[in-house]
Amino acid sequence: MKKRWYDFDVTVSRAVSLLEKADEDTQLRCAEYIIDQLKDIDFDIPMSLEDQYNYIMRRWYDKNIKVSHAMEYLKNSPSEIRHQLALDIIEYLK
Repeated sequence: MKKRWYDFDVTVSRAVSLLEKADEDTQLRCAEYIIDQLKDIDFDIPMSLEDQYNYIMRRWYDKNIKVSHAMEYLKNSPSEIRHQLALDIIEYLK
């Protein structure tokens, strides 16, 4: 069974699971937080965010472009930053 990108870190997996179950307003607030935290960090995103959003529309987070962008930022961020953001999201969603 192939693991999803967020299943490789149990903390990130927990944060994504909580975020998926959150209401849309909470998802948007978390997405804005993720984007704000990662916007100034230099890392590679293999496909433009607009192309990514137009290409894959089957994931739960593709229902909203801002949430989709935030998840792509999170997915492609350095692992230590991704882990810390996951801790922040878990704390916020508790």
